[in-house]
Amino acid sequence: MSFATRWTLTIMQTPPSLIEGAITFIQPQFAFIWVTVLYNFSASVLRSFGDSTHPFYFLVLASFLNIILDLWLIGLWHMGITGAAIATIVAQLVSGLLNLLWLAKKTHMVEFKRQWFSFSPSHTKRLTYIALPMGLEYSVSAIGAVIMQMAINSLGTVAVISQTAGEKIRQMFTLPMESIGMGMATYVGQNYGAQKLRRIHQGIRSGLLIQLCYCLFCLITIGLFANSLSELVIGHQPHLVELSSQYLRIMSTTFILHGSLMIYRNTLQGLGFSMQAIFSGVGELVGRGITSLIAIAMVSYTVVCLINPVAWALALAYCIFMVNRKLTMIEKSF
Repeated sequence: MSFATRWTLTIMQTPPSLIEGAITFIQPQFAFIWVTVLYNFSASVLRSFGDSTHPFYFLVLASFLNIILDLWLIGLWHMGITGAAIATIVAQLVSGLLNLLWLAKKTHMVEFKRQWFSFSPSHTKRLTYIALPMGLEYSVSAIGAVIMQMAINSLGTVAVISQTAGEKIRQMFTLPMESIGMGMATYVGQNYGAQKLRRIHQGIRSGLLIQLCYCLFCLITIGLFANSLSELVIGHQPHLVELSSQYLRIMSTTFILHGSLMIYRNTLQGLGFSMQAIFSGVGELVGRGITSLIAIAMVSYTVVCLINPVAWALALAYCIFMVNRKLTMIEKSF
């Protein structure tokens, strides 16, 4: 994939002034994709044992490490985009290694013995059966993200820089929502296995309440500090800061859609309905595709800010319907 980076960026209508920098950043990410796999794999193993807190702590630590390395490599060593790429890879590697260290030293539930590293066709088949639908779900969502990026690229360099900065900050705020959702999948799976459906309903309500409280916190924080946060990322560039802050403020009013989606989508995963979770990704793809086309046609940055919320809303509506339907069917079967 690294060999097709330039072609892919060109197809996505990336402004010519940004292509070389994008290639410099993306190609190392492809070369070290195993670092991302390491974190995702180790974090999933920990969560399967009911420990969703430490993967989150290590990820937060990695985020701060990434920021520190950015300041060091870019600010002090003047390594530019190459420094940003190195900082990202190192931060991910540290979070993955911390997961493995915690798994080996603290859980006492996994033994790292030579015989356990031999290839097992039966386990591979089972893991493929479980993981492939989830992988397809993320792939469908990623295609929607590419379409969204094409819409942003069509608006020019200023829009790309502003939205990218705003999106980085947005991801920092929504990361806890995703962690709550991952914990929800484990919680639902455990209670479904124990046939305690009432606890599943209680878990959904509690999860939604947690997301709502956190979203209100994000709304207030971003409302007060959007400009400061954007300037911290972009620097003192008033027009770019204004557009980045606009993106953040619009997104913060719709965070509850994302938070709720994390609850209901992961509930579907926990109940074992992975294919239905994939279809929610199709809803995101459709939402991003339609809104992106509108943004391109109207040449509107405001519409760009609404691409993700529309995608979340469509996927959420589907997930709510499917969770209620599946839980009703399961209750009747019990």
